[in-house]
Amino acid sequence: MSFCTWGLALESTDNESCFATGYESQQYLKQNVGVLMSTFALISEPCDSFEGWPDRSLIWESARPYFYLPTTSDNRAIVGGGDLPVATAHKSDQLIARKTRTLQRRFSDMFPRIDLEVSYTWAGTFGETKDSLAYVGQTPEFLHAYFALGYGGNGLTFSVIAAKITTDLHRGRPNPDADIFRYDR
Repeated sequence: MSFCTWGLALESTDNESCFATGYESQQYLKQNVGVLMSTFALISEPCDSFEGWPDRSLIWESARPYFYLPTTSDNRAIVGGGDLPVATAHKSDQLIARKTRTLQRRFSDMFPRIDLEVSYTWAGTFGETKDSLAYVGQTPEFLHAYFALGYGGNGLTFSVIAAKITTDLHRGRPNPDADIFRYDR
C-alpha cells in the first residue's frame, strides 16, 4: 500500500506515494512552484441593507493585491484581500488590525450607504503560482510519487481535479486535464 496525505490511498505494488501536504510539499521539490503570502479578511455583522450593491453580486478585483467581496445568506459581507508577499506577516496582531481598517475603508469607498460593522477578522498563509493553476502529477525527483499542490485559493476545485488526475495516472489511464497541471509547463 502506498501512502497519501490527502485521503486518497493508492494500492500499488510499485510502492508509489502521493504528497498532498499543502505548502510544506515545496521542501521536497527542486522546482519552486509557488510564492507564499499573507492574506487578510473580515466578515461583518448582518447588514440591514445592501444599498448600492447590485444583486449582492460577488465582486472580485483582480489587481495585485486583489480585493474581493461576497455576501452570505445571513446578510453579512465578507471583505478580503490586501495580500503581502511575506508568508508569516499575518501573525502580527497590529498588522491584522491595520489591514482590517484598510479593508473597511475600501468597502466604505465602494458602498458609502452600507453600514459595515466588523464581526470577525482573520489572516493566513496563501500560496499562488505564476499562472494561478495547481501543480498535479509526478516530478523528476520523485518518479514513483504524485504531488497535488493546489496553490491559488481554489483548493476545493483543484482537489477534485487532482484526485481524478492522480487516480488516472496511477492506473495508467489518460486524463484530459493532466497536461494542464503538469510540473514542466
